[in-house]
Amino acid sequence: MKKLFLLTLLFTSVAANNFAGEPGKKLSATLLINWLDFHCQVVRSVSGISHVAYSRHFSYTAIAVYESMVGSDASYKSLSGQLSGLSNLPLLPSLPLSPEATVNATYATLLRNFYGDKAVLKARIDSMESAMEKTLLSKIDPLQADRSRKYANELTAHIINWASADGSISTKKYSALQGEGVWAPVSEAAAPFWAENRSMVPAMVNAFAIVAPSYSSDKQSSFYQMANEVYSVSKQLTAEQKAIALFWDDSPNGKYMTAFGHWTSILSGLIREKKLSLSEASEAFVRMTIAMHDAAILAWKGKYQYNVVRPITYIQQHIDKEWKPLISTPPHPEFPAAHATISNAAAVALTQYFGAVPVTDKSYVDIGMPERKFSSLLAVAKEAGISRLYGGIHYRYSIEQGFTLGEAVANLLNKSISFHIKR
Repeated sequence: MKKLFLLTLLFTSVAANNFAGEPGKKLSATLLINWLDFHCQVVRSVSGISHVAYSRHFSYTAIAVYESMVGSDASYKSLSGQLSGLSNLPLLPSLPLSPEATVNATYATLLRNFYGDKAVLKARIDSMESAMEKTLLSKIDPLQADRSRKYANELTAHIINWASADGSISTKKYSALQGEGVWAPVSEAAAPFWAENRSMVPAMVNAFAIVAPSYSSDKQSSFYQMANEVYSVSKQLTAEQKAIALFWDDSPNGKYMTAFGHWTSILSGLIREKKLSLSEASEAFVRMTIAMHDAAILAWKGKYQYNVVRPITYIQQHIDKEWKPLISTPPHPEFPAAHATISNAAAVALTQYFGAVPVTDKSYVDIGMPERKFSSLLAVAKEAGISRLYGGIHYRYSIEQGFTLGEAVANLLNKSISFHIKR
């Protein structure tokens, strides 16, 4: 992490709107890149958090960062009144603020909210904030910096309060369904009531238009055939297919950065490569994470509505009782494939922003996994989805339906939410 603390940020001082310094769309995004990379590293050092819960961590952080930037660029539109339940955000003060200082304080505060109960992580977050702040304070008037922090504190308090009422904390008791062909947990079911969470985009449930497979143990059935494909593929995996499955494992186990962190790492690389401004990077970040947040809700809706049995159960019961998948099977139902749903939502949302751009994914180079190159963001999502077939934890049909669902989520977001003021 030391290298993050040594990065130097460049800032200038020209008045703009309620902020001092250049408008956010002209400022370097290096500060945000540093925080995105740091966030991914924090996730890799955490355990005991359900994978899907990270959808909240990244999306609420992105929303707070975006809102802290809105006042620095008159062309951007607040999400207040657009996202479900988000309203009455604090007003900008009359005296100038610093876009960099507000983003710095905002990101640090959201990370402390999600991970600050762990003393070691809180200390790392505090150190990161201080390191970035020292660079900023050499360019910013102390009184302006104080105003910026105060505004960031008011804004983040509002966002955190809004987040706390999204339904993600459930006290309901889950009772697994019983019967042939019905998924049943072998350990505690992961987030069984996640579908009841508040979506970011109003009426997002309208994007839920997928068809679950019909269970059958008949060897002539389509269900048997799709399970048999998983089995057959697993028996003849190439070295490349194994590498793909492991690269996209993304389990929240202290080694990987989760699907949400993985895509944030990809975005960080694109921001750097395309030399986006702070405002532009903030918009890309919030578009992607809102899409992933709502895609996760609908994926979990499908999982616990249909309770489709996992390949490991079906194959051991009907094909080969000794069979094991390459990667660990998550403790939630099979359909639809979450990686496919979430990744395609991210890819479509980012494609709507960047266009069809090539991608180099270096997310796990530091743990010995070579970088992977793709022709487009959609190609990244396709590999993320098919990796679950290679890993032995999803049927191809569920992956394809996940792609459909993720695309629908991103399209509804793009249609429903405005990020720019139309003139």
